[in-house]
Amino acid sequence: MKDTHKWTSGKIAFLVVNCILCLAIVLSSMIIIIDNSRMNNGSVFSNSIVDGKDEQDSDGSAQNNGKQTARLMCAGDNLIHRSIYKQANERADGNGYDFSYSYNEIRDIIALSDLAFINQETIIDPESEPSSYPLFNSPEQLLDEMIDVGFDVFNQSTNHTMDKKVSGALNDIELFKSKENILLTGLYETREEMLKPQIREVNGIKLSFVGFTEFLNGLVVPKDSDLGLVYLTDTRYSQEEIYATMKQMIDNAKAVSDVVCVSMHWQTEDITTPDKSQKEITAKLLEFGADVIIGTGPHVLQPIEFMPNGDGEDALVIWSLGNIISCQNKKNNMLAGIADITFEKDFSTGKTAVSSVHLIPTLTHYNSGFKNVRIIPLAEYNEELASQHGVESTSFTFSYINEFYTNMFGDKLKTNYSN
Repeated sequence: MKDTHKWTSGKIAFLVVNCILCLAIVLSSMIIIIDNSRMNNGSVFSNSIVDGKDEQDSDGSAQNNGKQTARLMCAGDNLIHRSIYKQANERADGNGYDFSYSYNEIRDIIALSDLAFINQETIIDPESEPSSYPLFNSPEQLLDEMIDVGFDVFNQSTNHTMDKKVSGALNDIELFKSKENILLTGLYETREEMLKPQIREVNGIKLSFVGFTEFLNGLVVPKDSDLGLVYLTDTRYSQEEIYATMKQMIDNAKAVSDVVCVSMHWQTEDITTPDKSQKEITAKLLEFGADVIIGTGPHVLQPIEFMPNGDGEDALVIWSLGNIISCQNKKNNMLAGIADITFEKDFSTGKTAVSSVHLIPTLTHYNSGFKNVRIIPLAEYNEELASQHGVESTSFTFSYINEFYTNMFGDKLKTNYSN
């Protein structure tokens, strides 16, 4: 009886230990399933770029207890007129589109960034033929070229988002989703998806991106559509409801990121200073706590400045970056720039701030008749090229170009972009 009792106690102990182990395995599996479901349903779009290292040590503390930086570059309106895609088609010998000639000279600039943003002004609907003003559509090879150049984050909340109606917008979204490691902001398949933060992580610094547009050139999102697109002239909602949605999107992003970058597409074009509408909308975005505002839409450059936001911090406002490329014909439409922003995070305090911001000046150059359209950095430009430009202005001289950039950006101007 004594020996049997010992054997039974051991057996019971064995069974108890195994039950505990089984329970632990089940609970762990449930946690993994829940976490994977959270990522798969898009609640957090995160692509970590941390040199193959985990953000945290095994004890849960940040690996880097000092400081770390992330370099973000932002380009303005990628405005694809007919001459640009026709020349790309010719360079591909009529078999598709080769856009490389137009963008080759900014590759080395974008390669210096940790993350690169561009405002894709025109929709890219592979199911429709390419088209130009007033209802744009760009070939899908354009997106391949932009990715190859090095852009990771694309905004498509612009006045041209609905140029190919809801079907075109949905085809555009599907195209972007077919590409790996690319973030599309400002345009979403559903309003539910629109409210979920979109994040990129660089060196332990989490940057989120949100996009809005002021108007749609008189077009609308139909009442029965669930397409996710925030525009300030949306008659389906009151102005208060629209701003409430914008605030919610920014709040959701702030809850899970270090920096919230808001792309805002303005209505007024061809002005080099912010107008009343821009200032009013910006005041709202700052009140909501935006950390960086990337202005797009005016098709010309506007200043860069710091302004206090609702969190009591200095927010960076880039009023407009101009056209990274276009076939517009006014001299100021030819002048653009790439914003070069460095963020620094202090891991001991958890605070992230802009440590430096510069504008790398670029120009759209074309010859007479909009031939040979391409982007050229100001560092590679000269008086001879300026004299050959096909723009309709006799005052488009190299001295005018330099004076324009210097007067607007002063010590923020950066022609030596390699450091």
